[in-house]
Amino acid sequence: MTRTGKYLPFIAFVFCGLWVACTQTRDPCLTPKIASLNIEMMHLIPPGDTTFIDTALPAAVFRPLSISVNNPYTIYPQQADFTISLSPDSSICQWVFATDTPAFKFDTLTFHYQRNLQFISNACGFTYFYTIDTVLTTHVYIDSLHILNTSVTNNVNTKHLQIYIHPGQ
Repeated sequence: MTRTGKYLPFIAFVFCGLWVACTQTRDPCLTPKIASLNIEMMHLIPPGDTTFIDTALPAAVFRPLSISVNNPYTIYPQQADFTISLSPDSSICQWVFATDTPAFKFDTLTFHYQRNLQFISNACGFTYFYTIDTVLTTHVYIDSLHILNTSVTNNVNTKHLQIYIHPGQ
């Protein structure tokens, strides 16, 4: 065996190692792909006063009424901030909200919005962002609501809606 033939397997191994190390792999999607609507609950304290405090509801319930919303029946334990999704298949969706009271009472939130297909990146692909037009609600627990930001994107730190609930709820 010649001197070159002796090192040929080693050279081939090094060449293959360099080739594998230099091949480009696809970047994983490190960006949230789902646009989430972030809600903050506030209590009116006392009745008729304009002072608001955020409230941690012991077991608030959010449930989608729209079939195309892919979120299950959700009970949020002890918190004041909630996250729900809007439907990418329609420009309207409805959610049911109830506090932790034993009575079978609930409010319905109806969201009217525009859908905008948004390119995130090659790794993440496309998703829908939304622009809220109006939010309608019944008034069992909910006194009123305030839209803070109409643009619903994949930014998880943006508050979109403040819901003011009646005292004692």
